[in-house]
Amino acid sequence: MMEIEYLAHSSFLIRCNNTNLLFDPWLTGPTYNKAWYLWPLPIKEIKDISADVILISHGHEDHLNIPTLKELNKHATVFFPFQWREGIKPFLNHVGFNEVTEAINFKTYLFNDIEITYVSFSLESVIVIKYKDEVLVNINDALNSNHENATNFMLKEISKRWSKIDYLLSGWSGAGYFPNQIRYPAKDDIEVGKLREQYFANNFCVYTNYLQPKYALPIAPGFVLLKNENHWINHIKFARTKVQQYYKENFSNTFHTKIFVLNPGDKLTNGIQEYISALNDVPEEHQYDLAYEHYHKELNEINQLNYIEEHKITELTKLLTHWINYNKQLYHSKVLEDARFTVKLEDIKENPFFNVYYKEKEFIIERSNKAFEDKRLQINTYGEKLILCLNKMWGGDVITSGYALTVDVYDELTLEKNLDIVCVRLITRYPMARKDLLKFPFRALKFYASNPKSTSLWIKQKIVLKPYVNKFPFNERDHWITYNKCDLCAVCKMPQINLSAYS
Repeated sequence: MMEIEYLAHSSFLIRCNNTNLLFDPWLTGPTYNKAWYLWPLPIKEIKDISADVILISHGHEDHLNIPTLKELNKHATVFFPFQWREGIKPFLNHVGFNEVTEAINFKTYLFNDIEITYVSFSLESVIVIKYKDEVLVNINDALNSNHENATNFMLKEISKRWSKIDYLLSGWSGAGYFPNQIRYPAKDDIEVGKLREQYFANNFCVYTNYLQPKYALPIAPGFVLLKNENHWINHIKFARTKVQQYYKENFSNTFHTKIFVLNPGDKLTNGIQEYISALNDVPEEHQYDLAYEHYHKELNEINQLNYIEEHKITELTKLLTHWINYNKQLYHSKVLEDARFTVKLEDIKENPFFNVYYKEKEFIIERSNKAFEDKRLQINTYGEKLILCLNKMWGGDVITSGYALTVDVYDELTLEKNLDIVCVRLITRYPMARKDLLKFPFRALKFYASNPKSTSLWIKQKIVLKPYVNKFPFNERDHWITYNKCDLCAVCKMPQINLSAYS
């Protein structure tokens, strides 16, 4: 019989007799250059965790967390989804783990008497555990971040292979900057933010309703944002304690599943919850007040503005010019011609505007004391953050997942063309899939051979339809900014409710 213990964020300890499986351990320190701080906090010390298997769903640092992994005992076998890029196995070996398995999509691995299967799409993975006659499906945040047809594909494959599911773990909240950090004249930030949280809660119910597990557990948004201007994002969450009510009121065939809300330290065994966390007695709307109190020193430090020196601005200008012109290969020339935008750096006193435009197949950057008058949008961020972003392979997460930007958009056409995606991607650094596919051709072939359907879909989305930014599978993001509540709920296929009753 499985025993489930919730640790923090997306991390669970699953006990199957004498074998302990640990999911996505982030149990210490901040992530994304001190943008996210753990909340609620784990009550178990890392030194007290004995893991035989560590299961990592994907490479984001709140799931593949190096400070936590360094503190864990190194006797565990680590599983990570097989990807077309090389490097994860030697990297984890360097951290101290000798036994590392790169899990092939849909291939079942046996550890003692436990079956472990990864179900992947691109860089995201669902992890399925079967022990005796019990099945646990850990969606984490793999489906919330994907398009509807990719999500439907994965749900269908999971349901086909595991018709009886006992436990479903699923992410509950959004981690990206969109739509909360997009500013638009007619947009109500609070209402749109709450609707976005309802969207994730509704997704949890959709996945639960499709898979019909015996028990479903919404995974908490286990972090707090400490920048003063981002505090409002902490307080618009859809209350997990209201999800059973929401599920019954808005979905059919809900009698089969019981939903449990776990806080760090709580355990679940055979449908019986053991309440350990003191947060079980604290209303959700007050829990972030405890977080601000706990992190009062960090909160003060983070909200001090430190201006960067001129030599760093020179370095940044060179980095920005290089990477914008490197990233332009991601988009069709017709898209690039529309990318006339301004980057305003809040930690520069004089001439903080960097005006960017495309001319004769090159991007030009001009520093100024004012923005373009005819710009399509303006990205507001920090020079120090941008330098970090452009000096690291996956540095874009510092800006995007780290909520280190806002984007001012001035007209609906800019949103319809998804130019906010284009311009943010141009100024951030991520590895390019097509480059890595050519760099590691044999791994790419192996990846494709084990994922023919999902890989074909992903290739069509990312490469074939290059001129049509984020249009396939269908994903019109502008409705989050410009639609009214009624139309937005209709487009997103979720019921229109009184949001105050669920916050």
